[in-house]
Amino acid sequence: MDKLTQMNKEILEENLLKTIDEIKEEASISFEECRFIIEPVLEKDKPLTSEDNFMRLNIFSEENIGNKKISLKQTIGVLGGLEPLVPIWINVSFLEMDGDVAVFKLESSLRFRKPTLLRNVDTGHAPFKVAK
Repeated sequence: MDKLTQMNKEILEENLLKTIDEIKEEASISFEECRFIIEPVLEKDKPLTSEDNFMRLNIFSEENIGNKKISLKQTIGVLGGLEPLVPIWINVSFLEMDGDVAVFKLESSLRFRKPTLLRNVDTGHAPFKVAK
């Protein structure tokens, strides 16, 4: 798969779940439910478009998502809010178990781009990558 040509909320959710499955297998953890903390990453020397700034100032604001454990549906709503534009890359890591709920951290680029420009296509679940 050289380039990704389509992106929507369904594909984004499917790709996030594939990444979670990869972590589940590697870490030998089991859970029924998961939550996500989205941590926006401002990349030095990378220009932001007006759409990027809208997302940074409104959707990715501290008041809106700061350290909140949000559901899968809410997470996809946030990340896919500018469909078909999504963050150019998202690193996923397992944080902790909160009772029987697995909590994952999503370090996300603030640069929203079209599917053909996404990174981590080689993982099979772009723009997500398991953080090492």
